[in-house]
Amino acid sequence: MQLFTDKISRERVPGLPPTHFIDNRIYTDPEIFKEERGRIFSKIWNFVIHESEIPNAGSFKTVDLAGYQLLLVRQADGGIKAFYNICRHRQAPVVRACSGEAKAFQCFYHLWTYGIDGKLVGVTLPEGYEKTGFQKEEFGLLEVRVGEVGGLVFVCLSDETEPLEQFLGDVIPALTRHIPAEGLEVFHFHHAEMKTNWKLFQENNNEPYHTSLHWSNRTSKKWGQPEFMGRKMFLPNGHNCYSPEGSRYMVDGGYKEIGLEERDKHLFPGIEKNTQLSVHLFPDVLFIIRSTALRIDRLVPVSPGLTVLESRGLGFKGDSPEVRSLRIKHYNEIWGYSGSNLPEDIIATESQWPMMASGAVRYSIIAREGNVMSDETLRHYYKTWSAHMQRAYWDPFGEIKDKGRL
Repeated sequence: MQLFTDKISRERVPGLPPTHFIDNRIYTDPEIFKEERGRIFSKIWNFVIHESEIPNAGSFKTVDLAGYQLLLVRQADGGIKAFYNICRHRQAPVVRACSGEAKAFQCFYHLWTYGIDGKLVGVTLPEGYEKTGFQKEEFGLLEVRVGEVGGLVFVCLSDETEPLEQFLGDVIPALTRHIPAEGLEVFHFHHAEMKTNWKLFQENNNEPYHTSLHWSNRTSKKWGQPEFMGRKMFLPNGHNCYSPEGSRYMVDGGYKEIGLEERDKHLFPGIEKNTQLSVHLFPDVLFIIRSTALRIDRLVPVSPGLTVLESRGLGFKGDSPEVRSLRIKHYNEIWGYSGSNLPEDIIATESQWPMMASGAVRYSIIAREGNVMSDETLRHYYKTWSAHMQRAYWDPFGEIKDKGRL
């Protein structure tokens, strides 16, 4: 798809190291979007749900991933299985609800029935198949790999991808060290459709420079200070997190400065009062603890210019009603869907995509260096993106003639 006129396509390549700018067509080109589904989301481990969302045997939830719909089901032995939500008969969805609890799953179309373990247990008018060699055990739901770390459930569509523990690697301690012994549970789930490319919102969650956008950060007077941002660790496979070396690397939320109560009780393990700590998983997930509550953002790319955001709020299992109410309050103040920051983030990223799609300006800049508000988070992220896509993010179509500078 040609988005640029000849005049615009002769725009001067930025006089920067190639790692320090992005060709905006990686956000708008439909072929690149298709490749992202095939080369990234279909190949790697993807976070999909928290285990508390399917608590009992037969509890299920459907999720979208790389253009497929999956069915995750709690098993009788307490484990979790995932299947393509597709009847083996004529491809109708086996489950049409987003979530629920069932003893079996029956396709509404021709009434084929599957156990919660995915096995085909019932076929309508089975005598019609008696002379065909049809065997029920050959037509169970198609299963997908599942892995779990600290209650976080991941799936992988590829049988050739490394084990989950290897994909996460050094980020596992950052995910698990702050989870309480009693475990976590989801107390809030928010679904938002955003008219923007999925990577733009992932960038927004990942890079610190944008926080000047937020009234709360500007008002707290902490924005731009080294202690406001902490220190990042850049890990293999595109992940990053704040350094685990101690609380001095956690971000001060500035709650007192904007007139809110301190977050000094019912804290997550290892989290200091009034602080926040984030972990970013390639390609699309943010885990962020803000003293008393955990938020998980997962992105579902729908098209180059349409993304679904799933935001989960989590507290401790066994919370009293009073403590849970406090966590929900803190979750929603400023940071939650009814606060100010999330709407500001959505508005900002939605403003970018149509400008990029117009083709008027080809390149975006990710050139900040140093310890404060560095764009290294984005450069680290797009290095991994380029490796998966086999395209340079600054030159995705191999058009830059001066190859010596690359």
